[in-house]
Amino acid sequence: MLALLLRVSATDPQLAARLRPAIWMLLLAQMLAGAQRRGGPAPPGRRTTSVRLPRRRLVSHASLAGRRPRG
Repeated sequence: MLALLLRVSATDPQLAARLRPAIWMLLLAQMLAGAQRRGGPAPPGRRTTSVRLPRRRLVSHASLAGRRPRG
């Protein structure tokens, strides 16, 4: 929707002046929605605890067995 408004407003300066508030409103709404998704507060009553996953152990390769590290 935003791309369509920008494309239409690029060709006609009078239409661009009339659509500018709507374009800014859509841009602001998208920015606020993105901020809410990333790190905004959780809705009340839906607090979840994070689950810690065990770390994978690195398995040494057979060609490196018995060698001393460089350095």
